[in-house]
Amino acid sequence: MKWHWLMSGSSKSGFKWTGGETIDREFGVLVEAVIGEPNFKNIWWMEKALEASKAVARVKLPAGSATGFLIAPDILMTNNHVFENKADAANATIQFNYRLIADGSPAPVDEWQCDPDDLFKTNPTLDYSIVRLESKEDKKAGDSRGFFNLRHGVDSVVNQRVNIIQHPGGRFQEIAFRENLIKDVTDSYIQYLTDTDYGSSGSPVLDDWFNVIALHNQRVRDPNDPYRWYRNQGFRVTAILSDAGNLIP
Repeated sequence: MKWHWLMSGSSKSGFKWTGGETIDREFGVLVEAVIGEPNFKNIWWMEKALEASKAVARVKLPAGSATGFLIAPDILMTNNHVFENKADAANATIQFNYRLIADGSPAPVDEWQCDPDDLFKTNPTLDYSIVRLESKEDKKAGDSRGFFNLRHGVDSVVNQRVNIIQHPGGRFQEIAFRENLIKDVTDSYIQYLTDTDYGSSGSPVLDDWFNVIALHNQRVRDPNDPYRWYRNQGFRVTAILSDAGNLIP
């Protein structure tokens, strides 16, 4: 056993630098191959991500697609600019499990329909819509897929990490979880660096414990360059709860 490798992480002679700029380690503290901020994650994090993904759906529209997620066994949330009215919701197909499995083949899609005549609430200012989903064979979508509890009481702070499970570009389900810091927090919205794309509208913005803290709704322009996008934005769950009241469990 080369115990000095276990203790120091390298041979006694160190290593050969192969080019590029050297890394400036603040304060000169010796660490085990942590480059910049540590990015270790407990393995349960991946389990939580997979479990959370079950409640996130692609919203298939006559022209294009978006994302939505369950906030109760039979209530879906997405953006107002996705479902502006009952007709938009009635003409949509909600596709859960729209993803690739590990061998690269498509998973079986679980499709549901909206019932906006039973429940539909929308707010263009906070850019959210909630709608009832029809039951199938006396079962609700959330009975098998689970749902997000929005009344978790978790707050949002600058430099907190947020992750987004989404259908960017209408593609199979993906998760964005790198370069994902919150950069601004207001009473109604947060702005963050987590990647999104067209089709990500209506995605849940999740903290590292997979609580929904915001509803993703748009990208934000660089104030110094109108052709450059430098942040993404979502409306805070706290603001949406205050507006929707008891319609959200």
